Amino acid sequence: MEKAELENQQLAVKDYHYEDVWPEDVIYRGYGGVDRVEVGGPPVGAGCGGYVVGETVKPLKELNAFYEYDIISFDVLGDVACGGFAAPLNYADYCIIITDNGFDALFAANRIAASVREKSHTHTLRLAGLVGNRTSGRDLIDKYVEACPMPVLEVLPLVEDIRVSRVKGKTLFEMAEYQPNLNYVHDFHLNIAD
Repeated sequence: MEKAELENQQLAVKDYHYEDVWPEDVIYRGYGGVDRVEVGGPPVGAGCGGYVVGETVKPLKELNAFYEYDIISFDVLGDVACGGFAAPLNYADYCIIITDNGFDALFAANRIAASVREKSHTHTLRLAGLVGNRTSGRDLIDKYVEACPMPVLEVLPLVEDIRVSRVKGKTLFEMAEYQPNLNYVHDFHLNIAD
């Protein structure tokens, strides 16, 4: 049986109708009372992730999600080669670029900065700055911000527990509750939030 047929069967069993989607069907309460939406994506080689990101914005808008929250954070892939990955910028006031000290990541960061510049012509959108993530150095980051001036908000060290938190499906804040040695790591994140 093809995947599309299987998905249609699953939707039929759930009696799914697009117009009957309610916020509680897609918005889930996470750690610390943070509401979240997991978008997912297409099967590998069978669709476009940018399309999924772009299409996700539409039902969130219809559900008034953009008006219910003070802060909405989109965590999307950095290579904005298509408009789908850049679609959340249409609803953003600020963009923070998360990168590491590698050439490929900074190349993607540059694409995001270009998207922000382009989108800022149509609505108020600013590049808040750049965060170096899980990096032992910052020489390429420093070269990049010298050529493309923007604030470096923070540079997070290369800490194995960040990767471990992903594997465990927990935030660093959750892990720090029973591993106090991680407090210094989430202090970096609080600094970025400030």
